[in-house]
Amino acid sequence: TNAMGPFFVTQQLVKAGLLGPPGSLVVNITSIMSSHGDQTVSSVTGGGYAYRSSKAALNAINKALALDLAPRSIHCVLLHPGYVRTDMTGGNGWIDVAESCQGMMAVLESGQPLNGRFFSFDGQELPW
Repeated sequence: TNAMGPFFVTQQLVKAGLLGPPGSLVVNITSIMSSHGDQTVSSVTGGGYAYRSSKAALNAINKALALDLAPRSIHCVLLHPGYVRTDMTGGNGWIDVAESCQGMMAVLESGQPLNGRFFSFDGQELPW
């Protein structure tokens, strides 16, 4: 569901003409754990095979959607929310939900080109 769910939803929104006017955004939430070029702690630990690979698949889908929807001026961006204190992380994490959301909104509202790119909640562009 990490990969195909967002793809099928986007596909149906396109078919139904519901993605909105030019300049609309498709935002997919991914993870730094999906990055092949990441050199942080998440790249030197193993495990999480299904999660990592499903998020990497989402990244590839998002990149293809970015190319396919660009002629309609619909932009697709990937966001990594950070290591957030949630039930999924067992209450561990470096930031809370509010900080993650505020950061991601700041990226989306930054005015910089977003299409086909991968950003962390703190605005850092991440490697694929």
